Formats: sequence, C-alpha cells, structure tokens
Amino acid sequence: MRKLAVVVLLASAPLAAGCFDIEQTLTLERNLSGKAGFTMKVDMEPMVAFAAQMTRAMAGKEGPPTAAELAEARKEMLESSKKSGPATDFAKDRKEFEQTLPRGVTLLDASVKENGLAVAVDMLFGFDQLSKLAEIKMPKGDADPSDPANPVDTPFAGLKVTDEGATILVTSPPQNPMADAKEQMPGGDPAMAKQMLDLFKGLRVAFKITAPFAIVEQNAHRREGNTLIWEFDVNSLSKLTPAQLEAGIRVKYRK
Repeated sequence: MRKLAVVVLLASAPLAAGCFDIEQTLTLERNLSGKAGFTMKVDMEPMVAFAAQMTRAMAGKEGPPTAAELAEARKEMLESSKKSGPATDFAKDRKEFEQTLPRGVTLLDASVKENGLAVAVDMLFGFDQLSKLAEIKMPKGDADPSDPANPVDTPFAGLKVTDEGATILVTSPPQNPMADAKEQMPGGDPAMAKQMLDLFKGLRVAFKITAPFAIVEQNAHRREGNTLIWEFDVNSLSKLTPAQLEAGIRVKYRK
C-alpha cells in the first residue's frame, strides 16, 4: 500500500516538520452510526532550509546554507517522497486498505494528491458504531517500524465513547504533530529549537462533531448550530497543560 503510505513516510521521517493541516469530522446519527472524515495536508517545503542547515552543521560549517545546498536538500527530499510509488497504484492500494478496516467501518471515499513536497490525503468513512473509529490503522508502506508514531498512523487514535446511561460522553485528544518533533530536537541549542518550532507556524488542527442530541456540557472553541468545533494552532497547542491535553476534546450529550 505504497501510495496510501506517502503521508506516513513524510511525517515519520526523523525531525520531520512542515506545514500541517489536520481535520477530523464526525457526523452522528441517534444510534451512534454515521460518517467520519479525516483530512491531512503536509507541506515539507519549510523543511528544506532546516535540512540544509543541519547538513552544514554536521560538516562543521557556519552561516546560512547556499542556494546550491538548498537545491540539493530539496532534491533529496523529492527523491525520498517519490519512493511512495506512482498515483496509478491508488486504486489497488485503496482496495487493500479497505480489507484492513474494522468490521462495520467502510471507506466511502478517498484521495491522495501530491504537488512537489506537498501531499494531501482525504478520506471519508462510514461506521455502524462510533467507537470503532479508534481501531482504524493506516498502512505503513516502506516506513521503518522504529520511526516515531505520527497522526496519520491512527487517524482517530484516543477517540472514546462512554455510555453513561442517560448521557453519552465523547472524548478525544487533539492531534499534535509537534510532539515527536520536540522529542527529537537536539538539546542545548536554543536557536535550532526555535527554528524547529518556526517550521510549524502554519499548523492547524481541527475537530468537528455534528450530532442530533442535546448538549449537556462541552469544551469546544465555538459552536455553529449542531456542530461543535475545536481548532488549534502552534501557539494554542504549545500552551496546553498536561491536564488540558489529557482532557482534550470533550462533549457530553443527553440521549
């Protein structure tokens, strides 16, 4: 499943960063069946200068990378991304991926688009039980199993549904593509650490849930009709305390 793994390969590279736009959407019916969307866009172009700078540092060179060094870094990243295979493999890859889905979950639509170092994956699932979404596992393709986890491995990781009798509690941690990059950042170099965080300036993480139930409590950032919306950027994600991260996305509905 090389084509469907293209975003995984890019996002799981050591010290990977770039412009991430991740959106999860849930549309529920009263029996907790429904549809779930997952969209992830990754633009690795901001990583070119960082990769070239690291290459210079490892060679003992000082100062900013030259135009030639930037071009070489971009060339290497493009060659790495091309290993994911041609777009014509997508139909076959989709069929193989569908066979791995949990029983009761179907892939209604899917697309993968590439443009240079930018990749976008868009998927729409149908499900008979909301809790089954957490079981979806994305293909790893040729990714090294020792590579750190990344958001696309399990697009609804941590999603929990708790039946409390009269109410239903839905919780999920916010996706955080910065987490693994921070753990891999070289220590003792504030300038490099700042540069790494600057690579995430365009980060956007959103979670939307639409349901026909009355809301008992919720911690969404805003509400539009029956839709609750959580939306994070690099600053708001960085400021979340451990307790806030643990609480994550939370809404309680009355049955």
